[in-house]
Amino acid sequence: MIQLIARIEAQPGQADRLEEVIESIILPSRAEAGCLMYQAHRTVDDPNVFYFYEQWRDKEAFDAHVASIHYQTYRKKSADFVVKRSLTFLKNLSTTN
Repeated sequence: MIQLIARIEAQPGQADRLEEVIESIILPSRAEAGCLMYQAHRTVDDPNVFYFYEQWRDKEAFDAHVASIHYQTYRKKSADFVVKRSLTFLKNLSTTN
């Protein structure tokens, strides 16, 4: 399984517009065959910062998401509203066997 947190920081004054673009990618991403979880959040303390928490079945599913038309459209539409993007891949330490 692939797990990650994506952090996106909006340009000053562009957070509401970025939120609209982010909202447009949630449902199509959740509908992807390899999507296990796809959550988008806007921070309370700094409304210019957004986080995605994602879980994908495997690397192929994550790569298919990044290559998808809806993801590429999201990247194009959000490009002018974003200062910085970062991805943090996670290792789950809380699984039980």
